[in-house]
Amino acid sequence: MEQLKRIIVRQIITGYVGATLLWIYYKIKGQKITYHQIMNEVNPESGFKKYYYKAYYTGFIFLMLLILVLSTLSGLNPKIYNPNK
Repeated sequence: MEQLKRIIVRQIITGYVGATLLWIYYKIKGQKITYHQIMNEVNPESGFKKYYYKAYYTGFIFLMLLILVLSTLSGLNPKIYNPNK
């Protein structure tokens, strides 16, 4: 049960990070979309959330790249980046 709670929390955090990034992207692009629309708007044809899946995968990719960069810069991943060369 505890593992299920951790998985759910990770998915929620990833969704919120991705929604924030997607909201910033749409604001820079000039589209008038709100954060509430990204989180809750449902596509009437399919019944799925219209923007949330994009937000979730955007957040997932962003967090994976952030972890990769931080681990590389801290020296935990020397195969990708070796500052001694």
